[in-house]
Amino acid sequence: MCLLSQGNKVEAGKKKRDYHHQFCYIPTYMVIITNNMTDAFDLNYLFINQLAFTFNKYISSSSSNIPKSSISNTAKQCLDYMKQYEIIHPIAETLIDYLSKEDRLQSDYSTQWIESTRLMNNSYLEQVREEIKQVLETSMQSLHTNEAEKLFSKIRRAIAITIVQTSYDVGLSLLNNYVAVVDISTQPKTKEQLVSNSYVEYLFYQYVLHIFSSIWFPSYDNEFHRYNLSQRQFPGRYETKTNVTSNSFKTLDQIYSKAINYYQKNELLFGQYDNETRYFWAIKLFNLSLLFKQFKLSEFYDQFIGFFFIEKEPLNFLVDDLQMLLSNLLVMFGITTIFLKPFNELTLMKLDKDDALIDLFTDVPESLEFQLYNSVMIPLAKCQFKQVIVQLQNETFVAELAAQLEYNLPVPFRNSSGTNSSSLINYMASIIDYKNFFVILTSSRQISRLQMLESMGHDTTDDRSATKLTNDLIGVIVALDLQKYGIYYDANNQMFVNNETTKDSNADDVAKLQENIDDLKNELRAESLATKMTALLLDKYYR
Repeated sequence: MCLLSQGNKVEAGKKKRDYHHQFCYIPTYMVIITNNMTDAFDLNYLFINQLAFTFNKYISSSSSNIPKSSISNTAKQCLDYMKQYEIIHPIAETLIDYLSKEDRLQSDYSTQWIESTRLMNNSYLEQVREEIKQVLETSMQSLHTNEAEKLFSKIRRAIAITIVQTSYDVGLSLLNNYVAVVDISTQPKTKEQLVSNSYVEYLFYQYVLHIFSSIWFPSYDNEFHRYNLSQRQFPGRYETKTNVTSNSFKTLDQIYSKAINYYQKNELLFGQYDNETRYFWAIKLFNLSLLFKQFKLSEFYDQFIGFFFIEKEPLNFLVDDLQMLLSNLLVMFGITTIFLKPFNELTLMKLDKDDALIDLFTDVPESLEFQLYNSVMIPLAKCQFKQVIVQLQNETFVAELAAQLEYNLPVPFRNSSGTNSSSLINYMASIIDYKNFFVILTSSRQISRLQMLESMGHDTTDDRSATKLTNDLIGVIVALDLQKYGIYYDANNQMFVNNETTKDSNADDVAKLQENIDDLKNELRAESLATKMTALLLDKYYR
């Protein structure tokens, strides 16, 4: 993800996305807030942690095809956000080192600026901690509403600092101490009381602190990750934890349930554009991302459809107020659709009647979602399988996916180093192969091994890879026990055979199906079976 450079501010309400370098775009919609972050709804400071992750993935990537301009722009944009919000992330020195080496460093960014701003951040945190401590020690009862609101306005800024500093435990401690000195009603009687409660906002901060610390962006060790200018090496990695398990999501599920219950009890008090409503949708959209992280693809797909095609208001909120998640949610939805839906539905035209979603996918040609849609989804819908294989083997595409999204790629695809982008891409390529295999096989009576591989878009001149893929396809037939349906591999003649197609077909039908091998079409019948087979594979190997 990229962000808006310092000073490039646009009028509130403008819905447009711009870009600053290849593959990455700048969200140019932004709500301008005052320095204490109390005047308006604004979550764009969360970009800082995401960009720090992206920069580290760029630097540690083994791909040499990532443009240096992409790395430099990401570093600059991350510093720009720190400047705008006057909060320093631990990666700041590394960014300055890198930009200095590349001769891209602006004069207003220096170690002196970092030190002075960091000192200001720490001083502010200490003041807030001290104020809460005094209240805890001296007050015998909960703070009055006005006092609680004033304290929470300070907490709001303090939480932003702890998030960007990756001092997540400090932020959680502040929230715990805050609720110890205020009286938050879970059943407010009036709209004014609901607003003064700021309960959903409080839950949102809890949610972000937990998801960042335990799943997405763990604490950062500045000295370990410092860029080595003399050796031009980046010795460390800033990656998500490798031990993410189902237990990592329990606390987040509890916070999510609290937000849902609170909203349902007090729905009549929530206004369409209230900040509490916005924080509620922010929690729901973060939780939507976690469904993908947990590889709950069907749930993710259903909720995405419900949010953006039935309720529709969440889509406006996502575009207007939560740009941090926009691009990545689109990519997650694209990947999920490839897994779950027939290829002839991947244009999204049947689903997206007014083209709102398609417009988001195609809005910025340099974005990751544009590449996924135009270089994978559309070619699959057109049976241009060779083009798809080329894209999925593109090192730059895989590196870009890792840099922008690896923190939320599904848990089952982690390897020993803690990375998972390439394994997910490989898995997606396998699913595409299997679905193609079933589409072709259910549209034919028999087909030679090499003709099958060519129809799937693979190069048959490489005997080793052709043999491996053939064995994989045979393995699928055996694993799913397709022999009982008349589907098998004739090793003597090196033919894939499908006797099932002849059961309810006359000679003309069989001949017509056989012709489809040379002019492959996404027939609904074949696609339906392919989708069912994919579901079986998901359940058998990845659950």
